[in-house]
Amino acid sequence: MKSLMRDPEQQVPVMPLSTASSPPVLAPVLMMAFWMLLGGASGIRLMQGIWRFLGFDFGGVAIAVPVGGVLGAFVGALLGLITNPRLLVLLMAVFAGSAAGGIAGKLPWGDAGEIGGQVAGGLVGGFAWAGWLFLGRRRRTAIVSSTQRPQV
Repeated sequence: MKSLMRDPEQQVPVMPLSTASSPPVLAPVLMMAFWMLLGGASGIRLMQGIWRFLGFDFGGVAIAVPVGGVLGAFVGALLGLITNPRLLVLLMAVFAGSAAGGIAGKLPWGDAGEIGGQVAGGLVGGFAWAGWLFLGRRRRTAIVSSTQRPQV
């Protein structure tokens, strides 16, 4: 019986280069598609809220939905071009805050509260992002300064 450890003729299997599940060119396209879908949905919600707030009795679906969807998808496509991770975190914080604020504002105050809640929630998300950056910078500075002190 041959030992695998001592066999000089043992061949190492050749592994193919790692194959990504999707080509690198596809990632930006998928990111843009994600932001277009998110922007389209947000644009529809915002346009319908504005439509109801202005008191229009006509075109709530026939006009507000296509216009809001197209404008939202266009803005989403522009947002999909962003590749800086910090800015992407800002966008997600603003979108999440806006969605939560819209629901929280609509419950007690109706359509006007929904729009105001979206704005307030987006601002809270932006402030949370700024706090995250500030605390992360302070923590990084504290870690760097503690590692640069001379050891006695």
